[in-house]
Amino acid sequence: MKFNLRGRLLAGHILPVLLLIPLVGLALIYLLETNVFIPALASELIDQGLLIGRLAQDTPQVWIDPVDAQAFLGALPFQRPTTVQLLSPDDVILATSRLPEWSLIGSVVKSLPPRSPDGSPYWGITTDEASNQRVLNVIISVVTPNGSLVGRLRIYRRLTDIESGLVQMRILILGVLLAGLLISGVIATLLSESVSRPLKKLAAAISNSPLEGEALPLTEGGLEEVQAITHAYNRLQERRQDLEETRQRMVANVVHEIGRPLGSLRIATHALQAGAADDPKLRGEMLKGMTERLERMGGLLEELSLAYRGLTPKELTIKPLELAGWIDQLVPLWAQTAQEKEIFWQMEIQDPLPVIQTDPERLSQALTNIVDNALKFTPSGGKVSLAVRSDASRVEFEVTDSGPGIAVEDQAHLFTPFYRSIKPGWKAPGLGLGLSIAHSIVDSLGGEITLVSAAGQGSKFTISIPLAR
Repeated sequence: MKFNLRGRLLAGHILPVLLLIPLVGLALIYLLETNVFIPALASELIDQGLLIGRLAQDTPQVWIDPVDAQAFLGALPFQRPTTVQLLSPDDVILATSRLPEWSLIGSVVKSLPPRSPDGSPYWGITTDEASNQRVLNVIISVVTPNGSLVGRLRIYRRLTDIESGLVQMRILILGVLLAGLLISGVIATLLSESVSRPLKKLAAAISNSPLEGEALPLTEGGLEEVQAITHAYNRLQERRQDLEETRQRMVANVVHEIGRPLGSLRIATHALQAGAADDPKLRGEMLKGMTERLERMGGLLEELSLAYRGLTPKELTIKPLELAGWIDQLVPLWAQTAQEKEIFWQMEIQDPLPVIQTDPERLSQALTNIVDNALKFTPSGGKVSLAVRSDASRVEFEVTDSGPGIAVEDQAHLFTPFYRSIKPGWKAPGLGLGLSIAHSIVDSLGGEITLVSAAGQGSKFTISIPLAR
C-alpha cells in the first residue's frame, strides 16, 4: 500500500504517539498507584491509627477485656470501608470494626510483621487469610510511657474497596492521553496539509507551464523547501528557453552558411551539365571552386562538432612547440587583415619564449578565432594588439581590441555556441562558433580563457596554456 507525502507525514507524527500513549499510560497509572495513590492512602490510615492509638493509651482496659475493646471501637467514628482491629501483644483479635469479622474475635492474626525496633508504623500490601483478598495493611504498636507493648492496632482496606478510586484515576489519565492524541492528530493534520497543499499547487503550476516558447517563471515563496524547488524549476525553464533559442539560432545560421556553398555547387553542376565540362580550362576552374565549397562545408561540420564537446586525447597531437617560430608564421595573415581594414596592429612578444608541450594546430585554431573576432568587430581606425608572455609554468596569449566591448550580461553566455552579443545576429558574419570552439580547444589542452570587457570599452581575451601536459 502506497502513501502520499501527506499520509507519510501523518503516519510519522501519529504512529509514534499511538505506540507511546499505551506505554506511557500504563507506566503512569502504575507509578501513580504505587508511588502516589496507595502511599497517600496509607499515610491517611497511619494518621487515623496514631490518633486511635493515643486514645487507646488513655483507656488501658481495652487491651485486657474484649468487651471494652469492642465498645471502644464502636464509639469511634471512622470512615468505611476502613477496618480497624485491636490486637493483643500476641496478635490475638480483641475487637474489630467490621461486623462480619466479629466471629474472628479471639483468633490469632497470622503473617503480621513483627514490631519494628523503633516502634514506627508499618504499612504494606498483603493477602488477608480470612478473605483471601489483597489488602492495604497498616500496623501501629501501642506502648506504655515506659516503652512496654500493650497491644497493636491494625487498620486495613481491601484493594477491591479502593478500586473505584483507582478506576476514576485511570479514566482521568486515559482521557488526558486521548485528548493529547486528538490534539496531536489535529496538529499533524494541519502541518501535513501546510506541506502538501503548496506542493500540490506547485505541481499543478508546473504541469500547466509551457514546454515551448517563452518561459513563464513561477512565484518563489512559501516554505523554504518549496521555494527551493520553485527556484530550481525557474532555472530549468530559463535554461530550456536558452537552449531553444540556441537551437533556433543554430538552424538559422547553419541554413544560411550551408545554403551559399550549396547554391554555388548547384550552379556549377548545372553549368557542367550544360556543356561547361567540354572546356578544359573552365571545367578545371569550376571543379576547383566546387572543391573549395566542399572543404568549406567540411570545416563547417567540424566546427559544429567542436562547438558542443571537447577534444579527446586521441584527437590531440601533443608535441614540443617552439613558440617564437610558430607565432612568426601566424602574424603576417593577421597583420594583413588589419591593414586591409585600416586597423592599427601591435605586437608585444617576450624574448625568449619557451618550448611548450601542446597541439600546435589546435592552439593555432583557438588563437586565430580570438584574433579574427577582434579584427572582425573592431572598426576602422581602431587598434588590436597581441601580447605573448610566459612564466615558470604557463604561457599567456593576450588579445586586446578597441571594439564595442561586451556588456556584463552578455559575458556569461559568450562561449555558448551560436550566441551573438550583437543584436540582431545577422549583422555579424559567421555562425557564432568561434569563441565556443576556442574555449573547447583551450579546455582540452588544459588551459583557460578569461575575458575583461565592458560595453563601449573594448575587450581583452587571455588564453593561458600550461608549459607541459
